[in-house]
Amino acid sequence: MEIGVILAIISTVSILFTYLLYRFFKEKKLIKYLPSIIMTPVMIYYFISMYSAPSEGFQDLARFIMGLFLLTAIAASLITSVILDVLDKKKQN
Repeated sequence: MEIGVILAIISTVSILFTYLLYRFFKEKKLIKYLPSIIMTPVMIYYFISMYSAPSEGFQDLARFIMGLFLLTAIAASLITSVILDVLDKKKQN
């Protein structure tokens, strides 16, 4: 699979998960930010361990790619959450 297709799939899954959280927990506004909050430390771990942890073979590259995948998911989730917040405010006015 090409990297663009994989990133599109990851973005789509992240958007759908954020939207489902928004729909199921309408009264709790901050719950839709939970996926981004959980994935951020994991992404930071992958990027930091890429340089600091001793590795064999292509482990550094694998850590970078995992960090990139998580960064894509975090960005898609945050953008979706902000858009949902803006739409909610427009509905209330």
